[in-house]
Amino acid sequence: MINDLQKMIECEKTNWDKIFREELNKKSKQEFSSSWWRNYYEELIDYMDKILLKYDCKSVLEAGSGSGKATILLKNVTQKTLIDISPEALKYAQHLAKKFNTDVKYIEGNIFSMPFKNEKFDLVWSIGVVEHYNPKYIKMALKETIRVNNRSGIIAVGIPNLYTGPIIKAWLSKKIKYIHGYKLETEKFYKASEIRNIIRSIANESGRKIEYIKTEYFGNPLLIETPEFILKTFGKPVSQIFKKNKFLKLIICKFKL
Repeated sequence: MINDLQKMIECEKTNWDKIFREELNKKSKQEFSSSWWRNYYEELIDYMDKILLKYDCKSVLEAGSGSGKATILLKNVTQKTLIDISPEALKYAQHLAKKFNTDVKYIEGNIFSMPFKNEKFDLVWSIGVVEHYNPKYIKMALKETIRVNNRSGIIAVGIPNLYTGPIIKAWLSKKIKYIHGYKLETEKFYKASEIRNIIRSIANESGRKIEYIKTEYFGNPLLIETPEFILKTFGKPVSQIFKKNKFLKLIICKFKL
């Protein structure tokens, strides 16, 4: 099992090293690559900052951080830590942190064995990570996530929504060579209820009490390449009508003492 997991970790590392090396080479000075991404981050960060303020969360860990952009943009925290298997991703995160003028700690490592003490962080979250693994390994990763989370802290797990414009395009891009952009690789598509059940199972095994667990949705269902004037005109009503077709499903769990 460990050998299989190590192979998967190495595969993901190679893939994301390549992706973030290419991003670094672009040397873009833009804060966001499109209006779609700007709106996505504004929506996500506004929601998370309110939670952090409400529960007085000061320390945040993003596990399997990639660019770490979501954590970098958070306002209502004083300690930000990113951990990722890809050194190129962490280099890109440093590039973004300078762009947004914020202090971040960077750790190279994997989500299955994190070099942190128990109950160290008020919020531990990951976005676009666990769907690359099967349920057995997801449970291992989330067990580690809960271990380093404060006894009354919060964890959040973001997974892509299969039934949304950006992911449908990424699926077609894998099938049709003439469609450019991100291509699905090792992603598996889970229901939010499956992730919630795994979290409940780990909480029960570890004696953690859950105050609440819920799913929120972020990111417009329209394609990332959608022109800004269309997003401004139709983006909001599309998001309201097709809320459960939004790009990201974020499962949020608040623990209690």
